Amino acid sequence: MNIEKFEKDMAAFSFGRHQDVLTYLNQLEFFGWTIEDAKEWIDGKRKELTSRPVQAAVFKCPDCQSPMQLLKVNISPATQTNDSSKSVWLCTNKKCMNAIYNNKSVEEILKKKGK
Repeated sequence: MNIEKFEKDMAAFSFGRHQDVLTYLNQLEFFGWTIEDAKEWIDGKRKELTSRPVQAAVFKCPDCQSPMQLLKVNISPATQTNDSSKSVWLCTNKKCMNAIYNNKSVEEILKKKGK
């Protein structure tokens, strides 16, 4: 293996990203999935995300005045909050990342916004 060429060709990716990819590939293999399965899942998710109506920023962060994004929570293991929250306003400013949790769902908030 030509390590210098590999490092040059893959310079856009950090060492941590390389580790993440290897972990991901190992998980795929362990559970019997293929890269094609992952691509199919990603394509499906991409279509799902792009088919959703685009919501305008309707709420500014009280800390930094950046737009906040409304997201669902407590819908998967990755979004657990250990409380009864159904949505969160998340600041889009990566230096701020203020989060305001809500007991109303995204749909309830958007429906109220439309009235």
